[in-house]
Amino acid sequence: MYREIEVKDFLPVLLEQLKFSESILDIGSGTGALLERYEAAVVLGLDIHRPYLLHRQYKSPHIIPVHADAGHIDKLFLPGTFSAVTLIDSLEHFSMSEGMELLRKAEIIAANRVVVFTPRGFFPQEGKDHFNLHGEYYQKHWSGWEPEDFLKLGYAVTVLKGFHHAENPSFREAFGENHAPLDALLACKTV
Repeated sequence: MYREIEVKDFLPVLLEQLKFSESILDIGSGTGALLERYEAAVVLGLDIHRPYLLHRQYKSPHIIPVHADAGHIDKLFLPGTFSAVTLIDSLEHFSMSEGMELLRKAEIIAANRVVVFTPRGFFPQEGKDHFNLHGEYYQKHWSGWEPEDFLKLGYAVTVLKGFHHAENPSFREAFGENHAPLDALLACKTV
């Protein structure tokens, strides 16, 4: 399935994909700004950069910070451990081959669904940590994803038309104040 929509807030579209999830592993959670919005009974926020977890924005006891390298999720968790695995603004921080391998591992760990939110195409970003927590290396973008990349893997793709724009500081730094908005992708796969 492929569709295009225009929305200013992707959260309702994301939450619709997660509404029956009892447990969620969020890969690359950063400071976890979205995690309290997930309605699952248990949420694990996994990030490789410990300062993001130490300065997390969530306080709910059902959200558990996990300091680990996403590349090792297959060694940390058994198949089918989580109802859903999410990669929200994190897949682009891996090379294309690393990202493909991470998706493969996520599909094994997820009992029901893998959900990815990422810019469409390559969105250059490096040298800046907007959290000011010295995570510049981890904020660099190494890959750009197109709908076809997900469709060939069996994901349903929703294109969020013009989602990234000059109100976003990272967008302004990468493209300038007057650049046309760019799309984002929400890719979902039932496993």
